Parts: sequence; structure tokens; C-alpha cells
Amino acid sequence: MFWLWFRSLLGFHGTSEEEPRNPGIYGADSIYSHPDGRSRPRPGGRCGDEAVKSSPTPQQAKKWQESIENVLNDPKGTAFFSQHLAGEYALENLEFWNAVKKLKQENYSGERLKKEAKEIFDLFIDDDADKLINVNGRLKLSIREAIDDPSPDMFDDAQKHVYGLMKEGAYQRFITDKIQIYITGNG
Repeated sequence: MFWLWFRSLLGFHGTSEEEPRNPGIYGADSIYSHPDGRSRPRPGGRCGDEAVKSSPTPQQAKKWQESIENVLNDPKGTAFFSQHLAGEYALENLEFWNAVKKLKQENYSGERLKKEAKEIFDLFIDDDADKLINVNGRLKLSIREAIDDPSPDMFDDAQKHVYGLMKEGAYQRFITDKIQIYITGNG
């Protein structure tokens, strides 16, 4: 069952009626479907098909090569980086980073903040999270302790940690493995 679900996340769709059709992480559907039947909106947005239909221009690729910020501030860059992260089985890092970014931008308060913070915690931080990110026990504990009285900055340290993982790991491989192809025009 796990492999069917995982394949659906990568865009491999079922051919039988028993296997649920999930348009995948780049599809038009913004709902994340878990094999146990739970469905949730994708946190932090999604990467649409339109953004990855055409290759980036050499100028775009050179801009992305300058910094991870340039990738994350460009919808097409984010879509291609998301595709790369999915191939590394690390897309949850970007989804978490985006979910926290959205939490801060929306400036929620009261019960709405509590609800949104709990959803992020349940999806990314909790021990049985669907999209568990790699954070140390100290960070996990501090977030768990703050969940009953949340603040928009309660995920800051975890967000910085995940950003560092992306910047020093996946982004470096992205510019080495993928960006050079687009700069030289062979993509």
C-alpha cells in the first residue's frame, strides 16, 4: 500500500479502480491524500504543471545558480527545485518551509493560529507525522511545548534548520546536477 501511495505522490497514477487517483505533487489537485484515507490541503501551496512544462532559460538558470533565495522567489525555480527535492525524497522540507512562511505571512492569532500551528505540527513535526522532517529532539520538544500557546515564530528554529539542510544539501546538488544543463542549453 505504501508504494502505491508513494508512486501517486510522484505522479504515477493508478490504473485500477481500487487505487485512488492522485494527480501527484505537480498536479492540479491541491489535496494531499494519505493511504489511511485522510486528506489535507497541501501546506504552502503547490507546484503546478504549467511551471515545469518548459525548460528554464539560460538566464533563469544562471539567476538560480546565484542563490537558493533566487530559486525560492521564482515560481518556476520553486517548481523545478520541488521536482528535484521529490527525486531526493526530501520534498517535505520545502513544504514545511513554505507552510511556516505562510503562517507568518497570514499573521493569524487566537484559535486560528492554534489550529494552523497544530496542523503544521501534526503534518511535519509529530513522531507519526505524514511528512516528518528531520529536526533534532531539542527543536521537536520546544515546538511541542509551545503548541498549546503558539506564536507565529514558534517554528523559526526548525525552519532555519530545514532551510540550512536544503541550502547545503539539495540546492548544491540541484545547481550541480540540473542547472548546468539549462545554462548550456542542453535541457
